[in-house]
Amino acid sequence: MHNTIFIGGQAAVTLDKENKVSNIQFLPDDDMALVLDQGSITRGQLQQLRNGSFDYIANASAFRKSHKANSTLLRKAAHGRLSATRDEAIQLTLKVFKREGLDVRETLLREAVELIDNVKL
Repeated sequence: MHNTIFIGGQAAVTLDKENKVSNIQFLPDDDMALVLDQGSITRGQLQQLRNGSFDYIANASAFRKSHKANSTLLRKAAHGRLSATRDEAIQLTLKVFKREGLDVRETLLREAVELIDNVKL
């Protein structure tokens, strides 16, 4: 069972140039004895200060989608790939669907040998 606490006060919302929330601050009417540790939420930091006020600061990096590849493709085959990883390893990935009706063992073995034999390391 959860406890619900209602707090009276004022809230201030700061918007950036694109009208996205960059800061939310809540100022309660009365100081509260309950103090929460700083916690993180998906798009920023929410904390309750010792005087009972709440402060939210948006993480700019949370709004940017960044995808950094963990590997570099060395060679590609019909059912797989050979890659060099960031930790300086060689990675072989093979995938054959059952619905293709292929001899899985023969296909994986043939493509693995083909990828390994034709790559220059």
